[in-house]
Amino acid sequence: MRLPLQSPCSLPKNCAKDSRLTERVVIKIGGASLFHAKGFETDLRALLAEYEHAQVWMLVGGGDLVEAMRTASRIYPNLNHEQLHWQCVGLLDYTWELAKEVFPTSVSIATPEELARLANRSEPAGVYWVRVQSFYSRSELASIPQSWRPESSWNTTTDALAWLLAKRIDADQVVLMKQCECDPAWSLAESSKRGVIDSELARLVNLNGPLPRIRFANPRL
Repeated sequence: MRLPLQSPCSLPKNCAKDSRLTERVVIKIGGASLFHAKGFETDLRALLAEYEHAQVWMLVGGGDLVEAMRTASRIYPNLNHEQLHWQCVGLLDYTWELAKEVFPTSVSIATPEELARLANRSEPAGVYWVRVQSFYSRSELASIPQSWRPESSWNTTTDALAWLLAKRIDADQVVLMKQCECDPAWSLAESSKRGVIDSELARLVNLNGPLPRIRFANPRL
């Protein structure tokens, strides 16, 4: 039986956070970090040191794999972009598997059932690798509130999906680990204009409010 993930009306106000003392953080590792010539392990360890007493739920972007599909969509404009979106979601399985091999953790989450089980329990601090299709797939759309759903288009990257994961597990914060310049003083709208984040993240936050908190992190700066 599938346990319900967090939705706007599934729990009384503040019930989940009041019963969960451990901070819950989603960290999104950009695909550029995964495929960086120097790797991403040192940068990630430095970032994780700041959250040693938190539950850290990590997902990874698609990097060059997804960029190849974006290039194909420009070369062949008649391709179905919604179909390409879901094919790219499938490609994220490969970067998830790669990231797990490079940076092993004690827990990896592959299915909606595994995600729900952990999200609905007061687990101690730890680090989890999360497969995107454990919380976002065609079959999972019906369980996602309409106002939380990102577009099935190129406007959506794992920036918006990290926010969606945070909403679904009732996380306190989203950390976007980037290789590019990202000034904390920039608004999300400004960050979107500069290409630091996708436009869907800015739209979803504008629609749903400022929680969870969003932070940019570039350990190389």
